[in-house]
Amino acid sequence: MRDEEKNQSSKQSNEVNKFNVQRFLRKKWMLPAVYLGAAAIVLSAFFLMQNQDNTALESDPIGVTQPSGDGIEVHEGDAIPVTSANEVIKMPVANESEVDIVGYFYDYNASAEEQQAALVYYNNMYYQNKGIDLAQENGESFEVTAALSGTVVKAEKDPLLGHVIEINHDNGVITHYHSLEGLEVEEGSSVKQGDIIGRAGRNLYNAEADVHVHFEIRHNGEAVNPLDYFNQSLETLVDESHRMDEDIASAEEDVDGAKDAEDDKEKNEEDEEVQPE
Repeated sequence: MRDEEKNQSSKQSNEVNKFNVQRFLRKKWMLPAVYLGAAAIVLSAFFLMQNQDNTALESDPIGVTQPSGDGIEVHEGDAIPVTSANEVIKMPVANESEVDIVGYFYDYNASAEEQQAALVYYNNMYYQNKGIDLAQENGESFEVTAALSGTVVKAEKDPLLGHVIEINHDNGVITHYHSLEGLEVEEGSSVKQGDIIGRAGRNLYNAEADVHVHFEIRHNGEAVNPLDYFNQSLETLVDESHRMDEDIASAEEDVDGAKDAEDDKEKNEEDEEVQPE
């Protein structure tokens, strides 16, 4: 009898719970609340996984390799500065007003007096200056900076020129810095325009200049006058150098053509002289 009463009571309890659940689910706000709760759980899991991924990336001090949009792997790390098209060539010093030009570029079109001032005396001989020399009036050392952004392709001590740095700026342009008392960069490192690369010092080649920095700009190995290109873009330098090369090549062709014509004329005159009567 008691068992039957228990079974009857359990059955009634289950029916009451079922009725309450059904009644609860019939409420209009119930289903949206369930959907919102499920969405909140999914979003929480997503953000948790993303945060873990970002933490793993930030813990890599070297950089990571990630696929780019075109499928090419890109290594993220220290950016390599390249010469910007917007950069203009600057004097290789931190403060231009504190230095004077004590040595000038040897220009074949300059006056005899200017050419004489652009000669360097070393070992009982005079040499044409391929750049300019900068020094302070008080004879003290000063900071030397990169005239343009680029990559250091040489950084070494030369027994004659002092410490030497060469920076490649692409497009065949390389800037040279001589007579440094020390090096602040090493070969293969990247520098930005204005970065300090050393300090002015002395060298044996141009001892008369005392403490100074020798600065050159070369395009395809040919030295150009830096004073012509300060505050000018790198593109201007490259274009003008190409035009100069074309003019030189054209002049050489004209000379060769005139020489060939003169040789032909002399040959014809000789042939006329030896003709029998």
